[in-house]
Amino acid sequence: MKAGRFNMKLEAKVIYFNGIVQGVGFRPFVFKLAEELDIKGWINNSSRGVTIHAEGDNLDLFYSRLIIETPPLAKILTARSIGAELKNYATFEIVESETEEEADVLISPDVATCGACLIDVADPKNRRYQYPFTNCTNCGPRYTIIRDVPYDRAQTTMSDFPMCKSCSDEYKNPRDRRFHAQPVACEGCGPKVHLLDAVGKQLPGIGMDQLIQGAIIAIKGLGGFHLVCDGRNTQAVRRLRTLKERGAKPFALMAQSVEKVRSEVVLGEREEELLRSAAAPIVVLERQSKRADSLPEEIAPGLHTLGVMLPYTPLHHLLFDGPFDFLVMTSANLSGRPLIYSNEEALEALQGIADYFLIHNRDIYHPCDDSVVQVIGDETVFFRRARGYVPVPILMSTIHVKTPLLGVGGELKNTFCLASGQRAFVSQYIGDMKGYENLQRFHQELESFQRVVNITPSAIVYDKHPNYQLTRYALEQPCPKHSVQHHHAHLVSVMGEWDRTEPTLGIICDGTGLGEDQCIWGFEVLYGNASGYVRKGHLEYLGLPGGDAGAKHPLRIAYAYAKTLLTDELWKGTESLWTTLTFNERQILDRQLETGVQIFRTSSAGRLFDAVSALLGVCLEVTYEGQAAIEMESVATRFIDQLHCNDLEYREGIPYPYEIREEDTEYILGVRPLFEALVQDLLQDVSPGEIAYRFHQTMAGAIVDLAIKVGVQSGPLVLSGGVFQNKLLTEAVLRNCKAKGIVVLRSQTLPPGDGGLAFGQLLIANEVL
Repeated sequence: MKAGRFNMKLEAKVIYFNGIVQGVGFRPFVFKLAEELDIKGWINNSSRGVTIHAEGDNLDLFYSRLIIETPPLAKILTARSIGAELKNYATFEIVESETEEEADVLISPDVATCGACLIDVADPKNRRYQYPFTNCTNCGPRYTIIRDVPYDRAQTTMSDFPMCKSCSDEYKNPRDRRFHAQPVACEGCGPKVHLLDAVGKQLPGIGMDQLIQGAIIAIKGLGGFHLVCDGRNTQAVRRLRTLKERGAKPFALMAQSVEKVRSEVVLGEREEELLRSAAAPIVVLERQSKRADSLPEEIAPGLHTLGVMLPYTPLHHLLFDGPFDFLVMTSANLSGRPLIYSNEEALEALQGIADYFLIHNRDIYHPCDDSVVQVIGDETVFFRRARGYVPVPILMSTIHVKTPLLGVGGELKNTFCLASGQRAFVSQYIGDMKGYENLQRFHQELESFQRVVNITPSAIVYDKHPNYQLTRYALEQPCPKHSVQHHHAHLVSVMGEWDRTEPTLGIICDGTGLGEDQCIWGFEVLYGNASGYVRKGHLEYLGLPGGDAGAKHPLRIAYAYAKTLLTDELWKGTESLWTTLTFNERQILDRQLETGVQIFRTSSAGRLFDAVSALLGVCLEVTYEGQAAIEMESVATRFIDQLHCNDLEYREGIPYPYEIREEDTEYILGVRPLFEALVQDLLQDVSPGEIAYRFHQTMAGAIVDLAIKVGVQSGPLVLSGGVFQNKLLTEAVLRNCKAKGIVVLRSQTLPPGDGGLAFGQLLIANEVL
């Protein structure tokens, strides 16, 4: 103890921090600050966060700097300081974690490799030179390896790797950036990678030579396996698409550097920030004009965009020591099945697809796909929220969840949500709930997620659709349960993100959701909040052949819509539009339309976009969800980009006609005039790009006109549903709203599609359970 300390006026306080304060360098930060300010006492991790016993003569300054200067990955949610008994400690120490029965601590998401660790990996004199599992308190795996809280090595899949003396010394040294970095390891004591051929024979290296020769390698990453090939090798890309039975679904790319990204796509400041962020998501970016040396079209057939991410583990960086600027890096899952994450399953399930396997022996406890985002209207919009963002909670200040609840989400792009008090935790993307394996993955993640977030639900919330797998699951549970209408959940999900409880108008545009009248809804004008809603308007009902299953055949939808909406004279002139439909198909469709058998009434925006896409010859067969609309957006965007026109009036397009009529208490968007004008343009050989562009601008105008008819005034207006992942449409809607002085609320941290559904379900049930 320093001389003169007894002459000072010492005081003692116990300080409690809750939030993301474990595994992010928080304790070393506190230790160093305590040394600087001559504070004595101790700090430890607990099941409730971090506890500090501090003694000194400047505790107020200590407390304020702890809050202001927190490490970059830390996030303090609650902080409190109370007086304590003076113990006259001689030093400040970091003491062992304490475990309490009631845990309340947040776990950090997985974090991309930091610059300091990359320097270590690249330095031939460093003992971690080229070590693919290098990490520190500022980076590396977190959520994907944790079994339980508190976040200590014994509670992670790194418990299988006892530290060597060198790693242990770093781990125990508060002045070292690897102090209490739970996954810390080196070549001598940590996980190892092994390259295997198709029959399991071990080979030297990490697969660079094989990738150069055009091979496909299954590579175990942070949250699961990727299937990887050279992004410049057209034959390898084609072979991967064929073997994986991928259809036309785009592949994700990993780029060597931001400079390489900029050579292929248009990269704005916001997009670059996302690419370089600790979360390192896939960012959807618009391609540069096509050149002879551009990346192969087969990476994203028919699209004007590429999904690109940067390397986020040391292993990824080591792969780019080879002569690659882009690698295809697509999730390793068989069509319609969940992400593969164990060595055993990969070696069995990916036989015949992967030529080689680059595996490692650090287990993944929580499989976690790459997150996917796009900047739309200057804001980040999630397509898929997973690695890098989960399990960070949504924090609510005016909403309080009274009883611990589980929202099971929807059938497509499933996520679930657990909430209690003023925190809601949305799971990582699970996938589509079709097939036994997907449902098993849901059960597996639900069980383990409860431990991580320390919420055991006492009631369950589900979608009203009776045929959803998770509806059946929910009904089997022996606890209180509540069903929620699909589009009501979309509305309330966005409101919940904005902490808004008063009734609000929303327009929800998506593919499908069972309506209260048993029709398929999907273009809904709703006014309400978590307590209830009123349907104020919708797209006119049209006959959908085959129901939801018919979405895979958009030309059949177009045929049914056109025959319903066009005048007899105009219909007779459309023969040339249906040449790809067989005589048999047309006969069946005609019979269905006459009798109404297997024709389902729908107001779906998604199906309207599908029908127009097929009419234009853009997409006649759907191999992934949303394909027809996504490809039509690309055709429209390429059309306007090629014009090089800055005339705002022209760029906003001459809208097609439509009607908004009042029926009883609802406003109906009628599209008969739109279809007639659009088909006439098509028959007069107007380019599909121009028609597609005008259609987008027309729908953007109709959305805002409907809102005004209903009485939105200055707003706010909620926009939600998967259709608002369409950048061209959404930005046109936002421009129209701005011109009319309407404030818009959109999803901030959740996808506008079904990935945000569970949060809304839960908030609605909170009002009644």
